[in-house]
Amino acid sequence: MTAKKNQTLQNGSAKENVLQRVMQLPVVSSTCESLQRTYASTKEAHPLMASVCEVYERGVQGASALAMWSVEPVVRRLEPQFAVANNLACRGLDHLEEKIPALQYPVDKLASELKGTISSPLQSAKSTIGNSVDKIM
Repeated sequence: MTAKKNQTLQNGSAKENVLQRVMQLPVVSSTCESLQRTYASTKEAHPLMASVCEVYERGVQGASALAMWSVEPVVRRLEPQFAVANNLACRGLDHLEEKIPALQYPVDKLASELKGTISSPLQSAKSTIGNSVDKIM
């Protein structure tokens, strides 16, 4: 755990929330930002799509408000179980962050590194195949 997380948990001023932690991972946040930019530019470029999206967005907002209102009593009753599940999920996320360093990089950086990792062996294979074909000829 980072020093900031330890400090927060030790003084008890804030509880960790696994969903907030996942959203703060660079790979997740950069992916969400990229999707949001793509969605916004698509709406901007296609007026018909924008009107359909706006209707859909209003529907989702209304449904979300209704769902939150209707499940609130259940959530309150199950709050202790949710706290235990959240704690376990946070510990699992700690483990994942240790074992998978790629979670700490933005998706753009991962994509460029992956491209470099894949293109080098492909170029080597292409060269080998080309040399073999030349020898056969």
